[in-house]
Amino acid sequence: MHSESHRKHKPIHFLHNPTPESLAEDSEQFLHQLGGPTLITVDGRDNSRCRVIATLLHGNEPSGTKALLAWLRSGEKPAVRTLCLIASVQAALHETPFYHRMIPGQRDMNRCFRPPFEDHQGHIAEQFMGILEQCRPEAVLDIHNTSGMSPSFGVATFESEKHEALVKLFTDRLIITELRLGALMELSREQYPVVTIECGGSHQPESEETAMRGLQEFLFCDQVFHRGTGEIDLYRHAVRIELIEGTHIAYADQPVPGADLTIPFDVEKFNFGVIPALTRLGWLGPRGLDVLRVNSAKGDDLLPHYLMARHEGLYSAQRLKLFMVTTNPAIALSDCLFYACAETEHSKAKLTE
Repeated sequence: MHSESHRKHKPIHFLHNPTPESLAEDSEQFLHQLGGPTLITVDGRDNSRCRVIATLLHGNEPSGTKALLAWLRSGEKPAVRTLCLIASVQAALHETPFYHRMIPGQRDMNRCFRPPFEDHQGHIAEQFMGILEQCRPEAVLDIHNTSGMSPSFGVATFESEKHEALVKLFTDRLIITELRLGALMELSREQYPVVTIECGGSHQPESEETAMRGLQEFLFCDQVFHRGTGEIDLYRHAVRIELIEGTHIAYADQPVPGADLTIPFDVEKFNFGVIPALTRLGWLGPRGLDVLRVNSAKGDDLLPHYLMARHEGLYSAQRLKLFMVTTNPAIALSDCLFYACAETEHSKAKLTE
């Protein structure tokens, strides 16, 4: 019988101070070089402090990897020791490059930062959590792309000046969510704040520019929390609009017979737009609203506060701000259809030096 410590292998590879010429120019070839989840450590001007970047937790979100590779190939020394986790390498290379969020049948890597840690993704998360505890970074970034066309935004699990300053390096929108799903950002604490950066859709050129611009600030400024100044749009109490298991979702410009829910092709236009009450978001099938779920962090049913049925249509029940709206049915079913918050919760926070 193997002991627990022997049973759990350590899946993360380590790479220290890679030379620029040793790294492939192309991001796909770079991932082939890595071969699996890899932590790259680069010494900085001040090695008494460290910062951490995680990216590619989802294999179909390449902007963070491309921005990291551009920096690593430049050979420029960061302000402090920097640890970079490139996580879902196998998922990104599975079949079509940068297509799969995770390998079919495996867990979403960004839902694994809480027990159980029994599978491959859990082992990666558990090992990375141990690395964070050991190195005690002053800040952690988790860089993503949205699953649809969207402007950039940040997400944090509680409000603080440090969270806001980190997000402001990349974008001027910040969403606060009390939901707990096992995401990396849920490890955030005062000692080392963790924020999620959503750079925008993976096919939007500005997404890579957002990742590059914010990463430059994060890597090279001596005092990272003094860089994010100005106003930030703050959205509180975000909720997830989820589909129950077994829902048949379709995307079309008119109701699809047999579908439980039909969503129009142009639904991404609602990303970060304000929609008034009674805005049609789609069409419902015979099961009506029963295929949808909206819960608070405490598990309370909030569906009637956000959505309503009217003449077989799906409508907003109040003035809402929507974000992370997806037209990918696999993501809508395995993760969520979109996030929402009441527009009355929207405020502006002022960041100062």
